[in-house]
Amino acid sequence: MRKIRRGFTLIELLVVIAIIAVLIALLLPAVQSAREAARRAQCVNNLKQIGLGMHNYISANSTFAPGIKGCCWGTWLVFVLPFIEQQPLFNSWNTYGSTLVGGGPLDGDFRYAGAVNITVTSSRVNTYYCPTDGGNQTVQGISNLGRQVTSHNYLVNFGNTTIMQTPITVGSITYQFLGAPFSDVGSPDAISPSFKGTGTSEPTVGFQSITDGTSNTMFTSEVTVGQPQAAGTQYDLRGFSWWGFGPMFTGWLGPNSTLPDNMQSSGYCSYPYQNNPPCIQASSILLMWQGARSRHPGGVNAGMADGSVKFLKNSISLNVWSALSTTHGGEVISSDAY
Repeated sequence: MRKIRRGFTLIELLVVIAIIAVLIALLLPAVQSAREAARRAQCVNNLKQIGLGMHNYISANSTFAPGIKGCCWGTWLVFVLPFIEQQPLFNSWNTYGSTLVGGGPLDGDFRYAGAVNITVTSSRVNTYYCPTDGGNQTVQGISNLGRQVTSHNYLVNFGNTTIMQTPITVGSITYQFLGAPFSDVGSPDAISPSFKGTGTSEPTVGFQSITDGTSNTMFTSEVTVGQPQAAGTQYDLRGFSWWGFGPMFTGWLGPNSTLPDNMQSSGYCSYPYQNNPPCIQASSILLMWQGARSRHPGGVNAGMADGSVKFLKNSISLNVWSALSTTHGGEVISSDAY
């Protein structure tokens, strides 16, 4: 007699497939959570490396690194390079640039996208990238120069008000600028010599200026790299940190705020394209600000002046967040407030 072999019935196969699908559905969030935890750990490590580099800069120069040198002639990313094992890249940067040299204030060879510095600004420094932001490999062409400049994920703290570190008046209340670890060391500016920022210089500061305490003052945080909507015409310059108005955040907006960043130009803001954060053109160049933002669920990482890195939730009180962004505001911050 021939032996009869029985296979799986269709119902049995469907049941097995359904069980496998359920198991995958249960496992996938855990896998994604584990991957995000690894990415966030790498992001924390990057901020620790940047913080260590900044502390080494202070040890060598007795002051914090400049936040920016005018609009176009270097940012903290350049000045910290020798202290994060990037001395050869720093040696490629020409520090001679200002509005008074090269081809003029708009297209001088010594600008960040100029011929003598494009080697640096077209490079990628892994320490400046958060792996959670999948869009951070963006490069943006600069007008008709045909040069591609990289973007990055980390910003320095410019205080509690505006990028220009000026007071903000809302209704009848004026919010004073209460200090920041980083500033604009300035460059002569033939375009707008009257406004604070690229028109006037601010001295760099040291630890003695942080009277609020180094553990209560932010050094750095994160930014989500903006995605340009149309090459050469509609940029999004969040994360465009070689440029003088790109490498900083202020405490005026809370982390991952639903309120818009105030950009220098509507052409530098592409929202809501490609899930970019909200942004608008500032009503005045004196009222430009940029918030800290990340792709981490629930908050942003922030490097503190004492070298530690903290994860600050989106739900943090705006008053506490603002207080953490000042150096001499004298605010009282509870240990359990963040």
